[in-house]
Amino acid sequence: MAGQRMIPKEAADQRRPRTGAHGPVPAPRREPDPAGQGRPGRGGSRTAGRAADRSRSRRPTAAVVVTAALGLPLLGALGGELLGSSPGPGFTVLTVLGFALAAQLARRAGWWWVLSSVAPVVLAWYAGAEYLAHREKYAGGREVAADLARWAAGCFPTMAWALGAALLVIAVRLVRERRAEVHRG
Repeated sequence: MAGQRMIPKEAADQRRPRTGAHGPVPAPRREPDPAGQGRPGRGGSRTAGRAADRSRSRRPTAAVVVTAALGLPLLGALGGELLGSSPGPGFTVLTVLGFALAAQLARRAGWWWVLSSVAPVVLAWYAGAEYLAHREKYAGGREVAADLARWAAGCFPTMAWALGAALLVIAVRLVRERRAEVHRG
């Protein structure tokens, strides 16, 4: 076998244990961790491990988070256009609720994606709804380019409210997690 050193049986018996500068090196000790601290997903008892497994299985998938972040603003934009007005208060309310819900459902690693997607999603749904409602006006490309600035300015308050709501939800989650750590420790 390449790379392995063969030791004759009699030489293996005479081999001394490894030693450090001040004597034998002790084996690492593993003390039980009754509270499961420091080792995620591994509690001190079987019931704690099962509870951790159940809580992990209850977490929503990324598809649920994406649906909240994309679906509710889309409903608000289409609902506003179907009612005959441009995306208005219904769009704003559903967008804010959608991104707040997405921030609540997302894992810590997904918060960045939720926060960074607010502006493009809001602008895309707002501009898309306006474009679909007034297709005949936008037969050429110049009209779309000219109104794009107006759409960006029109949906900016919705972007700000949605981003603020998502940040507020994340801040509340962080405070609750820290309080839970203090009470456990």
